[in-house]
Amino acid sequence: MSDYKKVKSAYVMDAKSGQTLYENHSNKELPIASLSKMMTLYLTTQAIKHHRLNWNDKVPVDHQLIKMSKSYSLGSFKIKHSNQYTVKQLYQAALIASSNSAAIALGKAVTHGDNAKFIAMMNNQAKAWGIDANFVSSSGLDNTDLKHYGYQLDGTSKKAQNLVSAKAISITAQHLIKAFPQISQWSNKASYKLGSQTLVNANSMLKPGFYYRASNHLTGLKTGYTETAGLCLTVTYWRNGRELIATIIGSQSTFSAMNGLITHLDKTVRSKPVTESSKAYAIKGHKVTVNPAEKQTRVWYRIGQDPKKITVTNQLITNRLPVKKGQPVTKTSFNHTGLPGETTQTGTAAKTVTKPTAKKQNHANWFSQLFAGIGRTFSQIF
Repeated sequence: MSDYKKVKSAYVMDAKSGQTLYENHSNKELPIASLSKMMTLYLTTQAIKHHRLNWNDKVPVDHQLIKMSKSYSLGSFKIKHSNQYTVKQLYQAALIASSNSAAIALGKAVTHGDNAKFIAMMNNQAKAWGIDANFVSSSGLDNTDLKHYGYQLDGTSKKAQNLVSAKAISITAQHLIKAFPQISQWSNKASYKLGSQTLVNANSMLKPGFYYRASNHLTGLKTGYTETAGLCLTVTYWRNGRELIATIIGSQSTFSAMNGLITHLDKTVRSKPVTESSKAYAIKGHKVTVNPAEKQTRVWYRIGQDPKKITVTNQLITNRLPVKKGQPVTKTSFNHTGLPGETTQTGTAAKTVTKPTAKKQNHANWFSQLFAGIGRTFSQIF
């Protein structure tokens, strides 16, 4: 049996459309170790985008996190009392070297020092996206480790850990790279100089790693490991001008399994361009023009399927007014591909369409009552 079939869970998706190319127990919630940091990095990115944080802001790192960073098993990036670290530096340390202390410090920076509040943000974001996830830490560490540093979340058990499905963490990665496309400038580094230290990336699929393949066109993204989670990996790579996201959870040979999975898809899946145009829909008697997510999307299909039979359909996901410009109005599906048809792609309103005002409604009601009365009068006469 191939290595990629021996994993606990796996999932591959198109980063733009969200189309599923491969799944294996992809909705099962499992420990994901440091893949959890992608949610922390996403929320940090959002805080920066909304000017609640700045890349150059100095971030306080408490004594317990400094102590954690010096643990051989919990951190490869050593945080020093005498140094001050910026949001950017801690972001790089959490992403490239998978620093647990840096990830926790970033979460606290987003919420002005409140670790529990940040974890609540992680869970609320997962709920908003409708994904299978339950977070108890911003780093991916289990409570068995966190309790020694005072970072066990109140109300959680001694052995509690982040439980997230492969599909859910892939969707998190999708949102992360959409919010911060430049992340690949760091995630594709096997090592990176930060001050007097060198951040070392555990991803051996990056050049010059043992499992590196130039043909993969890999750009990152995140590794993870704990004793209970096993080896975990999410990567981003390019095929046919499209960025793909692949996740493997619970493997004994993650890098070889991921190479095997990528090779399997290269042999079994193809893609074709499909042109989409704006369409008009009627909502509450009003015309709503909906723009597609992409004027030319790319649909993946299993070899053996007739690409000429592939269709793209859009279904209304709202029947209420008002509809605001840019609001998702339709959900896209790809049909006859031999793959799951569900996508994360939506069509959005071209412009705002509001409800008729109460005054106009009353005016219309007055006319309808008038004509109804006239009708009754004539029926009585004749």
